[in-house]
Amino acid sequence: MTAPFTVLDGSVMLTGDGSDAPVAIQGGITADEFEIIHAFCDGYLWAGYLRDSRGIWWFHARNRKALFVTPDADGFRAIDDDYGVSASGVYLEDRPVPDADPASFALVPNSTSFARDRYRLYVKNGSHFFHFDRLDMDTLVANGPFVGDKDNLFHLGGALTPANGAKTHETVQYSLHDEHDMLLKDWFAKHHAGIVGWWHPDYRGKADGAQPIAHDWFRTQHAVFHREVHQAGRRMEETFNLLHGADPATFEALDADHGRDAEHVFCRQCRIVGADRSTFTALGGLFGKDGHAVYYNGYQIDDADPESFMMVGTERPFATDNQRVYTSTFARTHSPFGHPDHVVAPLDKADPRSFRAFGKRGAWAADASRVYLHGEHKKKLDAASFRFLGETETNGWAQDDNGLYRSQGSMVVAGIDGRRFVKLNAFWGRDDKAVFSFVTGAVQKAIDAKTFEVTDDIGGARDIAANYRIADGAIKKTRS
Repeated sequence: MTAPFTVLDGSVMLTGDGSDAPVAIQGGITADEFEIIHAFCDGYLWAGYLRDSRGIWWFHARNRKALFVTPDADGFRAIDDDYGVSASGVYLEDRPVPDADPASFALVPNSTSFARDRYRLYVKNGSHFFHFDRLDMDTLVANGPFVGDKDNLFHLGGALTPANGAKTHETVQYSLHDEHDMLLKDWFAKHHAGIVGWWHPDYRGKADGAQPIAHDWFRTQHAVFHREVHQAGRRMEETFNLLHGADPATFEALDADHGRDAEHVFCRQCRIVGADRSTFTALGGLFGKDGHAVYYNGYQIDDADPESFMMVGTERPFATDNQRVYTSTFARTHSPFGHPDHVVAPLDKADPRSFRAFGKRGAWAADASRVYLHGEHKKKLDAASFRFLGETETNGWAQDDNGLYRSQGSMVVAGIDGRRFVKLNAFWGRDDKAVFSFVTGAVQKAIDAKTFEVTDDIGGARDIAANYRIADGAIKKTRS
């Protein structure tokens, strides 16, 4: 298929895109020394790298505009449809990839989503792009959505997640030969026989015979591990994740999620880059701090003050310092191309002096001027009249003068007057016109609100027509 670019009357034109006539490409590209470096069809739209006398341009027909990439045109080459490489840089379409090494940049064989250089892994998955620094590039291996090194395995779905539990049973996902029935470990042993990794019989990082240190920390003579225990059907399964670079002889557990050796601090299986092991303190959960920074899940929390930093103490991670409120989110670990993971970020405009999170779960929170649900500001809720009502097994309840609210499912409970609503006990509430059950999470239209009253503290109630009790999560009714 011939790429539909041409030069007419001194301008670079796009032809054959369904228009009646050629269309001039905007953005500043000229006909002077015009050349097509690489072009492809993205669906039914043309895209690719172009060149003129100024340098390299990126074009996509969705906006019919060329974007300037680099003046470094000599030797520029496209690596598949996403990446371009010059002598001085690597580019994702028109954007420079910071710190990428053009000399060693290449696609990773046996996969469609991974590229690499000598420093790190690069992941392009649909419209998402990120890089990943937690692999040993000298022993990198990949197959389909799986990528790993001599010690660890990861799987690419919405993000790149640990998959060490799949090492022994996962099968081949990508093969140009008839190898899809092979176990992944056997495929790595066949195609990467020169790497002594977890698939190799001489690998020294196996957890066989690992001795407990404390909590879920284990060690052998050669390695340190953090154990994960998870439900698999009716049985519990253990996964031992090896800590890159941890010294078994000097390693000590600080709590269930943090440990250190003579040189480094670790959060589960990840080394905390930059942490000072001599001043590091585990704060509980995935939080920790040293003399100069605060960390969550192994990542530094930007601008957090370690001296005033305090955890709030709910299941949903909240914390405060003297300037901000922080909560957990799933986001890039750093800008612009850090890999996505569970990190902590400031809760926008929250006031640390008046902030409170409610209940064991912490789904509801508020400060003097804002109400938050699952860490998100709810603009229509009124902080001045907000009241937390409590938690049931599956939900958390709150109200303001405008309504009654649940934390799971549709937030607003229809048919309730928030100004008039009263919580009677853990089972029942009502306003002037409706009775509400906190157990079923619904308005009870058949119950008469004007005559309704509770009769005991275990769910009993009555109205003019019937008696009610709670049994097995349901309302049982008997005639008066």
